[in-house]
Amino acid sequence: MDVPTGKTRAKSAVWDYYSQSGGVGKAVCNACKVSVSTGATVAKTANTSNLWSHLRSHHKELYEAAKKEQREMESQKAPSHQPTVADLFQRQKQWANSDEKSKQIDKLIAEMIITDNQPFSVVSDVGFQRLVAALNPRYALKSEKFYRTEKIPAIHAKVVQKIKTLIQPENAGFPLAFTTDCWSGTTESLMSLTCHFITNEWERKQVVLNTTVMEGSHTGQYIKDKFLQMIEEWHIDKERIALVLRDSGANMMKGMRLAEVPDLSCTAHQLQLVVNDGLSCQRAVIDTIASVKHCVTHFHHSVLAKDRLKTIQQELGLPVHQFIQAVPTRWNSTLHMLQRALEQKRALTLYSGEYGGFAAPSAHQWDLVANLVETLIPIEEVTLEVSSSSSSASSIIPCVGVLKMLLEDEGPRTTGIKTLRQGMKESLIKRFAKLEETKHVVLACLLDPRYKDNAFSSDNTIEKAKQWLKDEVESASAEAHDEETAQEVDVAQEAEAEEYTAEQQARKKQRRNEAPSGSRIDAIFSSLLGPHAGEASASDAGLDEEVRLYLMEPIIDRRKGDPLQWWKQNEQRFKLLAKQARKFLCAPPSSVPSERVFSEISLIYSKNRRSLTGQHAEQLCFLHYNVLLLNWQY
Repeated sequence: MDVPTGKTRAKSAVWDYYSQSGGVGKAVCNACKVSVSTGATVAKTANTSNLWSHLRSHHKELYEAAKKEQREMESQKAPSHQPTVADLFQRQKQWANSDEKSKQIDKLIAEMIITDNQPFSVVSDVGFQRLVAALNPRYALKSEKFYRTEKIPAIHAKVVQKIKTLIQPENAGFPLAFTTDCWSGTTESLMSLTCHFITNEWERKQVVLNTTVMEGSHTGQYIKDKFLQMIEEWHIDKERIALVLRDSGANMMKGMRLAEVPDLSCTAHQLQLVVNDGLSCQRAVIDTIASVKHCVTHFHHSVLAKDRLKTIQQELGLPVHQFIQAVPTRWNSTLHMLQRALEQKRALTLYSGEYGGFAAPSAHQWDLVANLVETLIPIEEVTLEVSSSSSSASSIIPCVGVLKMLLEDEGPRTTGIKTLRQGMKESLIKRFAKLEETKHVVLACLLDPRYKDNAFSSDNTIEKAKQWLKDEVESASAEAHDEETAQEVDVAQEAEAEEYTAEQQARKKQRRNEAPSGSRIDAIFSSLLGPHAGEASASDAGLDEEVRLYLMEPIIDRRKGDPLQWWKQNEQRFKLLAKQARKFLCAPPSSVPSERVFSEISLIYSKNRRSLTGQHAEQLCFLHYNVLLLNWQY
């Protein structure tokens, strides 16, 4: 029997009843403390025969328990039967390509390529092949061609069908908003299309529909044809297009006009132009920015200069930060460059004095930099707000109004840059002059419970908004009437109407049978809302009354309040307005979503993918966004 003295010999169960404190070649019984010989003084030749005999003779119950433990240990250690040759062969045999386990791993590898922007060649990399072989030797890794020509297109087809279902009127509502933009790479030119809508549960959704290849000259007529072709591919009627956000390029503007769809210039692009107009209208500002750029460029071209700067930063107790270079296409990069230069002002001045290479800005220029930063920070905040994925076209009028007030303000921080601020203000007024004449923007602002009519600059705007709302409601009612007359009413619409009727009857019955009750907060809330809690509730009123009661509601917090959740909670009270809110709040304020698609495209066209075709790039970009949106459930 075994004794626990060798690495390759298993410990016997009998040792649970003895200790080895009895000296060399001895073991002490835990039950009676008697010393028992292990048969030898050398561990290699010791055994447990005497230990078992002692238990059998003096501790019968312990002996039986030890034997039972020993049998259990041996049964777990030894196989129930000797494996056959067929068993051994099956364990090493690779799965067939049709095996479900193999298909699942194929799918996971394809999804890794999609979500991580990996090149197809990753499956040919030796390190990846070794990893897969180690994780599961029975899986046969496929070739690049398999994933490029079979697996990715198959996933693409499934996701397309899923997205088509998602944007159907019964799921996304009838109105849809879009953003579109164009991008040119080294091998391909692409046009993007993103779709935005509000679901039945009042959730904002965005899907990428296309990043299609463009050929030839990108004229307005070509863009119009391409846009309508993409819409048609998704079986979207033009009547469903609530708004298209695009850049301010002449060809893009002409294309949307020829397509005869409601369109709007990207607010973020317009703000970029406003800032550029301001920065270029004052010579002192131009010279100051050029001076800072010259300083920054010096450190980007010299490793030695970076090392010297780091030493100076450490000696002065400044953050060890590198300088930021301005990019012409992103005005806020100029702001970030100036902020970093201002942070490292002492280091720049000391470096210039000790090592030369550039002239540090003068004291007057540093004052200009500080004032520029103070002016540009709020504009960046507005730009980030209108570029947010959760932002709506409702924020355009309030944001522009805030910027006007900002640029009109004067104080110590405007010294030396008044010409710049005046230039920005004039550009802002010029570029957004017709903002309150744009129906979609005005109604979006009015139907956002964070703003309502408070951001309008003219009383005439609210009157126009009311008329537009009336036209929209009448148009929607006429369409619904025509559908009923033709008996083409959707089953889902019928169910919704039945549900509404039942809820309305239940609500009336509850008001008749129940006396008002609740906490003090409920009472204050009812008092605040006035007629909304009584018989003459908004759900029983016409459009004019709904608008009046809606405007009486207190606005919600701009930062913390969620307009879509507000409408979800008040949909039954403002039925006519809720339908319009779902239409006009779905559009984003900018075409940034399409630009983000192209940011991903630049990653897809990496150095390992420079020969990638436009078709494959389109598939990968489409899948990268939408597979994540669907949480890999397709």
